[in-house]
Formats: sequence, C-alpha cells, structure tokens
Amino acid sequence: MTEELRYYARSERHLQALQTWLEASLPSYPASVASGGSDPVQSKLFPLLKTKELGGVVLYSPTLASTQTMLRETLKPSAPAGVVCYTELQSGGKGRGTNTWSSPEGCLTFSFQSVFTDVPGSAGPVKIKWPNDIYANQAKIGGILCQSEYRDGKFSVTTGIGINISNQTPTICLQDILGTEEHPCTVTKEEFLAAFCNAYEPMEKLFLEKGFEPFMADYVARWLHTDQVVQVASGDDASGKKVPAVIKGLTSTGCLLAQAQVVGHSNAEAHKMKICT
Repeated sequence: MTEELRYYARSERHLQALQTWLEASLPSYPASVASGGSDPVQSKLFPLLKTKELGGVVLYSPTLASTQTMLRETLKPSAPAGVVCYTELQSGGKGRGTNTWSSPEGCLTFSFQSVFTDVPGSAGPVKIKWPNDIYANQAKIGGILCQSEYRDGKFSVTTGIGINISNQTPTICLQDILGTEEHPCTVTKEEFLAAFCNAYEPMEKLFLEKGFEPFMADYVARWLHTDQVVQVASGDDASGKKVPAVIKGLTSTGCLLAQAQVVGHSNAEAHKMKICT
C-alpha cells in the first residue's frame, strides 16, 4: 500500500506558495494538504523552526521509498526552494553513485531543495569523512547526497541527508554520542531537523556571498584526513602506477590538496596535487 504524502505550510505566505506549486504539478503521487492536527510536523517541527524559507513547506509521510527521489524525480515541476521532505522510514534510500542507504527505525532521513541563479567560484566527536560521510568514534552515523541540474538559467540542488538519531545498533547513534549516563541525550528527529534548518539557512546565504572560504577552517578542524597518507594514481589511468601522498588540506573548490614525494636523480621533490571526486 502506498503511503499518502502530506503537504504542510508554516504560514499563510508559505501556503500560497504551496498552492501555486500544486496547481502546476502533476498528480503523480497520492497527496493531501494538511490543515491541522497533532502530527510530528505541526506539533513538533514547526514550533522549533526560525527560518524564513527553509522548512516553510514540508512534505511528510511515515514511510517513503526515497525522499531524494521524491523531490528530484517524482514531483513535477521540481519543488521550489526551501521545501523539505522527510520520513520516519525509508525503503529505498540513495547514496553516492549506485550505493543504497539503509534507513532503519531511529534514523532521520530528509531532503531539501535549493535554487540558485548565481553560484560563486558544537558537535562533540562528530567528524567529516571527505567528501560526504559523517563519522563519530570511527563509526559512520550519517551521509549526505547532493544532486544538481541546470535548467532555465537556474541551478536546482536537491540535498539528501540521513543521520542516525536513536538507533543504537549496529554501531552508534547521535543520542549516545551527545549524552552521558547522568545526562542522557533525548533529542528527537524533529528537534534535530529544526536545528539543522535554523543553522543551515544563514550558512547558505553566506556561502552564496563569499564561497567556501568562511567555512574552510571549521571544516578542516572537523575532518578525519589531515596528514593521512593515500595512494594516488599517476596520470589519467586510475589502474596505473600509484604514488603515496600526504593530505594537507582542501582547495577552495572542495578538492583534496595532497603532497607527494617524487624521487628524482638525487633528491626527493615535493609535488602538490589536487584530488577531486
């Protein structure tokens, strides 16, 4: 049985934008506009949001195949900027490439839409595994997937995020990381989603104005790779000769910056290289 997708608007302004979008959309999925009730969106999420646009319109269903597919492919025309889609249980989550994303009970899975017309050139033990994984205590607790397309002079970016909030198996969850025996962490999915939206919206504005530079120091401080030794394929052939290189940082465009020791006639010469995914 297909779950019904429910649409929520946080204000009259957001409701008007939602209705305009729905009037132009194709009825390709069972859906209804929610008008009230005590469900997680209206009773738990909306009261915590402080954003102007992000989360103004929320799409919710207890179960979905993929929030990413719903926003990016199923709904036509594409969802407007600021729309958030989330679910309690995902049956066909997507990762990078052809990878799948397992989303058991206790995980928060959500996607949101961003639209750009011009693109410029404390979490405790939580770390970043370049380019898109979230780790804590050497265990993966989350992942991020960004998919973009360019149409009619605009970049439309659909971002999907999965984060383990309360599922203690098979590895570790956010509640375990942030809580102690004396002070357990009881953060809910809706509290985390609201906190994310509240933090992300001004960060996106800053990124569009100044690029990645304002975030560089915090990103590198949170990642797992400084001085990590990696093997880099020489030339265009990924299966060819590999040389060891030491990761030193990131470029302004998000590529790894590594330094390799290439042996010459008498002295080893340091060569800097970019590694992009």
